[in-house]
Amino acid sequence: MNLYKLYYLFSFTLIFLFFSCSSPRETFEVAPVFSNHMVLQQQKTVPIWGKGHPGESVVIEASWDETSQTIVDESGNWELTLKTPAYGGPYTLTLSSASDQVFFNDVLVGEVWLTSGQSNMEWPMRARILNQKEEIEKVNFPNIRMFSVPRNLNGTNINSASWKIATPENAPDFSAVGYFFAREIYQNLGIPVGILNSSWGGTRVEAWTSIEKLTQMEASKEEANKIFNQGGLELIKQKAIELNDEIRLANETYLGAKSYPLPQSIEEWEILDLEDLEFSYQQYNDSDWLTFDGETSQEETATLESVYSKGSYAEDGVVWVRKTFDVEHPSDSYRFVVEGGIDDFDYTYLNGKQIGVGLSCCAPRSYEIPAGLLKKEGNVLAIRVIDTGGDSVFRGDAYLESEQNRVELNSKSWRFKHIAYYLNTSIQKHNFTHDELINQEKSISEQLKKGMQIENPNTYSILFNTMIQPILPYGIKGFLWYQGESNVGNYEEYQSLFTGMIKDWREKWAEELPFYFVQIAPFKYNPKAQSQGLRDAQRKTLNLEKTGMAITMDIGEEDDIHPANKQDVGKRLARLALANVYGKSEVLASGPLYKSQQLYPFYIDLDFDYVGSGLKAKGVLRGFEIAGEDGVFHPAIAKIIDNKVRVTSKKVKNPKRVRYGWENYFEATLFNKEGLPASSFQTP
Repeated sequence: MNLYKLYYLFSFTLIFLFFSCSSPRETFEVAPVFSNHMVLQQQKTVPIWGKGHPGESVVIEASWDETSQTIVDESGNWELTLKTPAYGGPYTLTLSSASDQVFFNDVLVGEVWLTSGQSNMEWPMRARILNQKEEIEKVNFPNIRMFSVPRNLNGTNINSASWKIATPENAPDFSAVGYFFAREIYQNLGIPVGILNSSWGGTRVEAWTSIEKLTQMEASKEEANKIFNQGGLELIKQKAIELNDEIRLANETYLGAKSYPLPQSIEEWEILDLEDLEFSYQQYNDSDWLTFDGETSQEETATLESVYSKGSYAEDGVVWVRKTFDVEHPSDSYRFVVEGGIDDFDYTYLNGKQIGVGLSCCAPRSYEIPAGLLKKEGNVLAIRVIDTGGDSVFRGDAYLESEQNRVELNSKSWRFKHIAYYLNTSIQKHNFTHDELINQEKSISEQLKKGMQIENPNTYSILFNTMIQPILPYGIKGFLWYQGESNVGNYEEYQSLFTGMIKDWREKWAEELPFYFVQIAPFKYNPKAQSQGLRDAQRKTLNLEKTGMAITMDIGEEDDIHPANKQDVGKRLARLALANVYGKSEVLASGPLYKSQQLYPFYIDLDFDYVGSGLKAKGVLRGFEIAGEDGVFHPAIAKIIDNKVRVTSKKVKNPKRVRYGWENYFEATLFNKEGLPASSFQTP
């Protein structure tokens, strides 16, 4: 599957702010971002907010002998501020109103950073990272905490979130980059660290920027103003809902089968009832089901795409897969594993009992099997798979594993039955046989209609509204950002858009907070893509004050847009903070950054910032190109001379410009002696 598509799956019904409300609440509430185990920014006046009865007094008491109070306003909102001491804890907080009292325990005071962006920032420790097993096992930092905002377009998913302590049990769901940053800061400073992670894979910078800011920027004002001219997101949504209801009823009439609206929260997805659980029963007779064809399929694993034609409705939807197997030692403690995960969602049953639910495409599946559930012979695994686009079902090897044994479950030998279509806004059942799905595809495609997707996480401002606004204005030290892959297609506009978003967030937090970001890593994009242009747009964003860039030119993977080396990403972000925020002058903040060039008749000398103790080549300097007045670049010879890089080519006299690493995928050759890579660049 296109990795970006899976992140659209949690698009539900409400578009606007988590706290938008037409009438006062009946109970006293504190915003979900506050919970036990939270970290508050030290030595700061931090805001705390929530809901209550209008006119009611709200008082907060902190166990470090600080109190504050406020009054609930007419719309039922309240916000107060609390002065925090120097780092320490654990503390307790008590919030009181006439109607209720809320207690928070194990509260730490330390350094809080907001991490955000797309999938490389969202990427959890349980997904593919270097030394994953060892890294998770050694997570034991009670003074590191993380709050992960759930992917949230409905305004309610955040209600189920809370601050988590860095333990091996909690770490698998932590942002890997966020955790490795926090660990580096904690190990250097000995101060509690809190990470507020709000990220969503496959999303563009426009979705993270407020609509007010987007209307002010040349690159985005046209589309942003269209939203206003159509009455705003709320009115657009209501019109789309009406249209989708008409489409859903027409599809039901055509197919003579029931449809199901997409769930509106993670909790609803977890318990999704499609009235199909008979297929999970151990005694169900699946003898008339087909088996994935392992001999003729070109796919490495079982997919719907190996069965149904590309672009057909049956290519996506709900499919059940089943397998019968034996286990020689059923009393052992086993877990069911699918390397690479199941695409997209799975509801997995063993001998009729549910053992796991997976609601993401990219994460490997690992479900513990309850003791006594396995038998020596005739075990049945049954999995309901929901695919929303692109490749589907298994993305890697499937097997049972205990400490002593492994039971292989060849993914291509599973029986399968397609039972429903995925139609953007609904799941539509059908009664077609396998042959009918194939032979009647033309007439099906003429009659069946997909709903209008109204909860797209790439809609202008939607993630600002639903993923940032609910945690705003939580007291933080600064921002960490890893995003850009989804903006490669409009890289020419990225510097403007990204700069606008940084200013936007600073304005919303009413403070010029440091903003450190990761330069996207080299990757084999479509040959027509210009990711090097996006990388350069990020580099040029450093013109904005209090920004810094973690360079990843040496950790890219040609065939994976999600490099496994998240450790160095976190460490390099931490270098920026340690050097620029925490006064660690001995820490070099960055790899070499192009500074200036001196032109000579036959060569160009390049100067760099962040040379450190000197420039260094990894092998032969490669990736340099040089151009003359005509602007045509030629491969060049580059040498380090007196901590400058001299670039020359026999094909270019009177050279004017140089570029380095100007490809989608490139392996870095220029470093400083501290081991940090230079950014790709193109001189003016």
